[in-house]
Amino acid sequence: MTPFSNLAAAGKRCLPCLPVALLITLLLAACVAQPTVPTRSEPSQQTQPPALPPTTAPAPATTLPPLQPAPPPSHPLPSAESFPKTLAAAGAGPAVLALAKRAQTFRSADRHQDALGQYQRALRIEPKNAFVWQAIAETHLALHNVEQAESAARKSNSLARGNPWLELGNWRVIAAALGVYGNSPAAQAARTRADEISTVLAASGANVSGGAAAALPASSSAVP
Repeated sequence: MTPFSNLAAAGKRCLPCLPVALLITLLLAACVAQPTVPTRSEPSQQTQPPALPPTTAPAPATTLPPLQPAPPPSHPLPSAESFPKTLAAAGAGPAVLALAKRAQTFRSADRHQDALGQYQRALRIEPKNAFVWQAIAETHLALHNVEQAESAARKSNSLARGNPWLELGNWRVIAAALGVYGNSPAAQAARTRADEISTVLAASGANVSGGAAAALPASSSAVP
């Protein structure tokens, strides 16, 4: 047998094995050549910022109307003549009037301590009578009780309800009481206040002569 015949015989024996080998080779080639498909990752969820509340437009500025001058009073202010000048004109009761008259008699005789006792009795009957308080202030001043005189005069002013006749006498008592300690600013202020009231009363034609002073003449008292 020749060499070629041996080769042919070997080829015949290998032919049945060729399809199997070829199939394995093709499968391996397919596995190697298949591209790798990347896996798709889920997109990351980003945190959204919180929604801002809707902005409201600023309210328009309110324009205030211009100030108007105050209207005049519907009723004219009372004149000085409309205020009572004496204890009797103020409507004091008979008992108070009798005590005040007796006290005035004592004051005319320079018996100021006895007069003070009568006024204090009248005050217990009408404790809010500004005229009685003023008479007590004047009597204390005549007795040189300057602190009691000033206190009683200020009490009378608080009850006077704007009566210029009472206020004039009371400020004169206060000025005289404070003047005992010298011409202090407080005494000067009280004296100025009394002068202002006197000027207003005089301009209205009222008679403002007399009044409380350091000597306190009996004619200056507002009691009958």
